Amino acid sequence: MAKPTLEAAASEFDLWADAGRAESMAEGHGGVTRAAIDRWTLGASDTVLDVGCGNGWAVRELMRRGAGKGIGVDLSPKMVALAEVQTPKDLNCSFHVAPAARLPIADGTATHILNIESIYYYPDPATAAQEWARVTATGGRIAVLVDLYEENPATHCWIDALDVDVHLLSKASLADLLHKAGWRDVWTEQVLDPRPVTPRESFSQSKYWPSYETYLEYRQTGALVVHGTR
Repeated sequence: MAKPTLEAAASEFDLWADAGRAESMAEGHGGVTRAAIDRWTLGASDTVLDVGCGNGWAVRELMRRGAGKGIGVDLSPKMVALAEVQTPKDLNCSFHVAPAARLPIADGTATHILNIESIYYYPDPATAAQEWARVTATGGRIAVLVDLYEENPATHCWIDALDVDVHLLSKASLADLLHKAGWRDVWTEQVLDPRPVTPRESFSQSKYWPSYETYLEYRQTGALVVHGTR
């Protein structure tokens, strides 16, 4: 498995933005993300950061839940452009084009960090986790969501289906990289997508879902969420 590169990922996600995939990703990850952040209590003094923000949907969700300031960062200029267009101007939000391991954000800025289905695209996930620790205030919270991970074999076909290289990380390795980066109270859970399961007669085979059985296995396994405190 080749090492991911920033250039390839940025180009690929620009293509996804042009193809309207930002919206489908928001729909696909929305239920699990909302379940993961239900433990967070947000107020006007909180600054939320979504690393790999796509069209900014999760930043807007966190603002709706009471955060005072929202920041979104994405490697793709076209994703960031979508986020800026789709976010109401009266929301206290900003969006930036930057890699996850080099954030244009001051030390201790964020109180809550989200990372949704993007960590396995990074050349060096451990360095990204260290950078997230740098920009997070003491006591801040993090939630990293991953569908493609070692213990979810139904998604392993995505490695060949994707047009960019990725890492295949395990629960233990993801928890360990957060712990080594300075996050404490690190723990994992598997969260099921709350949407109805597509019935067999409505299922469409694709390179991501080569069979209905693969799709069912994925739905029964759930997304991995890694939690931590700074």
